[in-house]
Amino acid sequence: MKKISKTLVTTLAFYLCFGGAAQARSITSISPPTGPGQGDIFCTQVQTPVNTPFPNNNNSTAASQNQILNFPGLSCTPKTFQAIAPIDTQLFVEPSGGTTEYFFTETAVNNTNSTWNGFSFKIGFGVNDNFGPPELILVPYGFAIPDFDFNGSSSDPQPTSSKFTQLLQDGSFNLQWSGGSVAPGESVDFTFSVDAPDDLDGNDFSSSFTIRELPSAKPVPEPTTINGVLIILGILSSRLALKHKMKVAITEQR
Repeated sequence: MKKISKTLVTTLAFYLCFGGAAQARSITSISPPTGPGQGDIFCTQVQTPVNTPFPNNNNSTAASQNQILNFPGLSCTPKTFQAIAPIDTQLFVEPSGGTTEYFFTETAVNNTNSTWNGFSFKIGFGVNDNFGPPELILVPYGFAIPDFDFNGSSSDPQPTSSKFTQLLQDGSFNLQWSGGSVAPGESVDFTFSVDAPDDLDGNDFSSSFTIRELPSAKPVPEPTTINGVLIILGILSSRLALKHKMKVAITEQR
């Protein structure tokens, strides 16, 4: 099991002990994305402000959705992957008095040498080596954390992908896409909804959360493996040619 760093544990402990007496959160801003998936791409350190015209709009209709378009926003949009590795984006929240729902749109670009056969989104806390998913965090009674909203309600928009057709609903904190492919140089569009929920008993769990994204790809055969296959095919071809020549020679002698 993955261990949570001391930094993350300390941060969570701070939130639990000194969180305000609010009963909910809404998203206020988005940090620039970070992580090994970006390779050598530098994202300018520009916070993207988030407008929330409809606070506490849980299970909202399309007409009353808070929208975060072109996620993550002002810095490194569209999100470009140069390696099959995670990219983390931190979102900051503040009390709002109820559960607030957001509708996201995003484009991810495949700038790797591999064809993607899947793509995952995961909600957690912290970034890079300090990232911890909710299933590894013991959340006390009375606390709630943001989650992906795909409960099948007729009023809630369901997650979509322009390249993948199959979605594994692995709990409320994970979206796992498959059933498609994104070749190098291509891009894929996603939409999804996130709820920033109420806490019970007037608790406020954290001042931020993270959306981690990670493409998956089939392993590319090593050059030595390819060369080995070519050698075997060459030997088989030579043997077949030799057998054919011997058969022709015997026929001519007769």
